Amino acid sequence: MSHTSTEVKRRYNSKTYKRWSVDLRFEDFDRLEELRGELSRAAFLKKLLEQYTNETQAGS
Repeated sequence: MSHTSTEVKRRYNSKTYKRWSVDLRFEDFDRLEELRGELSRAAFLKKLLEQYTNETQAGS
């Protein structure tokens, strides 16, 4: 891949996405990985957000 293509992708990603990182204890990380199964981490996080939103709206 050329330097130009890489630079264009980097610029696009920086405009489109936010990066989020977290430090977890090994046992918490392992538990999350087990729960997410075959889902990607991004898809798993979206699913958690959706469930949380649904639960909080139902409780209102």
